Amino acid sequence: MRFWSKGLGERELVIDLSKGNLAWEEGNVFMRGVIVEPVAWKYEVVLYDYDVRGILRIAISVQGIAYFLKNIKGVITFIVRVFRRDMGLKPAEAKPAESTGS
Repeated sequence: MRFWSKGLGERELVIDLSKGNLAWEEGNVFMRGVIVEPVAWKYEVVLYDYDVRGILRIAISVQGIAYFLKNIKGVITFIVRVFRRDMGLKPAEAKPAESTGS
């Protein structure tokens, strides 16, 4: 996810939400993590109940479902990564390319 801020000298901040943490506190969802670029800053996003309803409304809209279906491979990869991380498993290691031999 990318955030843009005019107040930060029109810088773009890159956040990898898949590496953040979710917590349920005081009836709200808190997302915490570290901004990736341009510097490593901690961030905290609070989602209130009406925010979650809005996200779900968009996700189940025709456009949201169409996006999901177009990007099904990426969605499944993301779900697998989150599941592996939450289960304490290491990410799957890339297999070395097989030599074709010249």
